[in-house]
Amino acid sequence: MRVDLRRAVRWRLRALAPVLGCWAVALVLAVGGRAVAQTQADRLYLGVGVSGGGSLAAGGVHVKERRSLELRVPLPPLVLGRTYLLPSVGYETRWVGADVPVAGEDAVERRFHRIQLGLTLVRPVVPRWMLVAGVTGSTRTDFRSSFDLALDTSWVAFALASHQLGDTPGFAVTFGVVALWPFDRLPVIPILNLTYNRGPYVVEVGLPRLTLLRKLGDTVELGLVGALDMQVLRTRFEPELRAVGASYLRETQVRVGPTVNVHLGRDLWLSSSVGLSLINDYALLDRQRDSLDIPGLDMGPAPYGRVVLGWRPGRPQAKAQGSRPAP
Repeated sequence: MRVDLRRAVRWRLRALAPVLGCWAVALVLAVGGRAVAQTQADRLYLGVGVSGGGSLAAGGVHVKERRSLELRVPLPPLVLGRTYLLPSVGYETRWVGADVPVAGEDAVERRFHRIQLGLTLVRPVVPRWMLVAGVTGSTRTDFRSSFDLALDTSWVAFALASHQLGDTPGFAVTFGVVALWPFDRLPVIPILNLTYNRGPYVVEVGLPRLTLLRKLGDTVELGLVGALDMQVLRTRFEPELRAVGASYLRETQVRVGPTVNVHLGRDLWLSSSVGLSLINDYALLDRQRDSLDIPGLDMGPAPYGRVVLGWRPGRPQAKAQGSRPAP
């Protein structure tokens, strides 16, 4: 019975991996991070993304191609009875550039770095219920301007409950709240996510992503993914923008596209997705993260691509049902 319970807990943790990622919305709003929460099923992965550029109506600005590199390193969990403490560490670098007529040629190009540390507590309370809580600290800046702990660091706290629907694992609903500081829109965000993972189908409905996958045997997964990505970046602006009080740049993307996940052997998976960013909007924020309401900063649709090499340790091919990096 103890073995069955441990297997059930491990499966619930794997099923919760995309659900736990919902609190990343709050972190995205606060500091621009995109890493999802660590669980026992999470693994080392390296991801590369490219998003197309376009023109903004305001000032004839042309946004260059945007690139990102992400690395997640799993840390050993600490087990205290039925309580799991899951530490997390993540790093991301992101390139953003634009051609601005008034600033001169090649004058605006930034490289941002993000470092994230967190701790998540997971505890099953009854056979169909599980509680999840945690806190995360993240810092992100271009590191070429002076570092300010209050302006460049963000904190997120979250509390979630997951309920398994039915006697068979694979169908669950998760709900809870996320609190963040500082914030630019809402200090507390409600979370609701539905996960279905039975047979050949994987369905994840919620924020910040949507996943619809079908397994073809034990080595291939095909489907459609969608994601909301919001980046809030403190950076050095040109004198014209500093004069109006600009301190942060907020980038909003809503992406959708087909994805393919392929098992390469030895716990290695290659995930790739190519699609369209339906929304590419920007906003300038002041030091209090209030929008300056400058019109004409939406870019319109643009193509995107993402490739992730991930390691899912200790999981047979027939049971590879954990969180997928492609979304």
